[in-house]
Amino acid sequence: MPKLEAPDEGIVVRMYRQGHGDCFLLALPRRDGGDPVYVLIDCGVKPGSQEFVNNTPIGDIAKSIAEATGNRLDLVVITHEHQDHLNGFWKEVEPYFTGFTIVEAWLAWTEDPGDPLANELRERHRDQLLSLLSARNKLANALGADDLAVHRIDRLLNLELGGEDDAFATNARLAAANPEASVNKQALKFIKDKASAHRGVRYLDPGGEPLKIPGSAVRVFVLGPPRDPNLLRDEDPKGSEAFPDDNPARHTFAAAAGSTGSGAPPFSQRFVIGLDQALSNEGDPFFRDHYGLGNKGNDDRDRKEVSFNAPWRRIGDDWLYSAEMLALKLNTGVNNTSLVLAFELPDSKKVLLFTGDAQRGNWNSWNTVTWRDGAQTVTARDLLGRTVLYKVSHHGSHNGTLKGNPSDAYANLSWMATGAAAGEFTAMITAVNEWALTKNHPPWAHPLPSIKRELMRKAQGRVFQTDTGKLEKPATVPDPVWKSFLKRCACEDLYFDYTIPDS
Repeated sequence: MPKLEAPDEGIVVRMYRQGHGDCFLLALPRRDGGDPVYVLIDCGVKPGSQEFVNNTPIGDIAKSIAEATGNRLDLVVITHEHQDHLNGFWKEVEPYFTGFTIVEAWLAWTEDPGDPLANELRERHRDQLLSLLSARNKLANALGADDLAVHRIDRLLNLELGGEDDAFATNARLAAANPEASVNKQALKFIKDKASAHRGVRYLDPGGEPLKIPGSAVRVFVLGPPRDPNLLRDEDPKGSEAFPDDNPARHTFAAAAGSTGSGAPPFSQRFVIGLDQALSNEGDPFFRDHYGLGNKGNDDRDRKEVSFNAPWRRIGDDWLYSAEMLALKLNTGVNNTSLVLAFELPDSKKVLLFTGDAQRGNWNSWNTVTWRDGAQTVTARDLLGRTVLYKVSHHGSHNGTLKGNPSDAYANLSWMATGAAAGEFTAMITAVNEWALTKNHPPWAHPLPSIKRELMRKAQGRVFQTDTGKLEKPATVPDPVWKSFLKRCACEDLYFDYTIPDS
């Protein structure tokens, strides 16, 4: 496979079709000539989803990137710690990117080991993860590992741990002993170590001054993640922010995942006895009589309608079924830590927006962020208005893109591609719809049909989707306009290439 070449002016975006997950390779012209500047944004896949596209192993994606770049990446961006964004970087034996030179890596402030808030959030996430692993194992012991509830939890935990689905037991055991041993953590460390041998790692905060990609004239504006923990936990659109058809349940025990309590017991130890002691003959008969193991078949001589120690009086392990909702809550909190970047081309000022898996809280923070550009102030509304490429957040899910009007105070899809950018707006959706609907319980609407329809309308058909190999011209688009677009596209089994001119 030949190297991926950059245009003299502009940028080429390669969207890999590895399955349900993100992997983008950007080729930019180098300022002083020579080989292009190569930027890689994420590399991961949900195991099994590739069977619904081209059945390409994730290792072959790494080989393709090596051939396209000559084993050199000027910049690697990791948006957040999820399996489908990370597991293509690392495996235990001969990690996929071993032969690469990685000059610099960019991560969100949430990964900064020197940031107190980031450390607090990571510690809390670690505690929740360990509690969830414990609950999952108890549920599996009670119901069997093949139970549907256990299976759903395992899929969500795999997002946090990484690795292959068939290796879950090993990954879970390692993570329970040491969360740093998970595939996701190992992949993150691998990239950081690679970059540290050269220019190093940068942890990015929203706002400030635009960043420069070494060797390139392209500038980058950091929109998210926000530093407000409440926004990081804010996942689902509210009211008119939501596209039709959606919103999963957000109730039951899952709210506990948002608790900021200390975890200390509410009563002094002198008021506490163990469960075994409470139900034994040595304990106070009150507990045995009212919350014990039932009357074991003895006649109820008082003919009470319900025995004092009926099984329903004991909470027991019923709460374990809520582990699934805890898993959902844990998973969604990570999505909102996504590093959101706007790449600005130097001459035309066109913007390419890469959002990771950002959800409501991340989106709602953008309108408060500003950047210094000399004497001028740049806003998110300005950047989104110049956006000609939108990497659709979270595979097109119900909470990955907000609906709204241009006049709304919060960032939403209608803010994008206004004015001159409107005729060039294009979207990329990293989703395998059949896998999402048939291999997940409940099914994942990736992409949500109403979001896909609005993107198709807004982009006039210029919407790439992982599992859709052929771009279909809408009847309303003139032939010359569509042909001009197709000239800038290459649709291969392994990837889509899309060239954006800087003019």
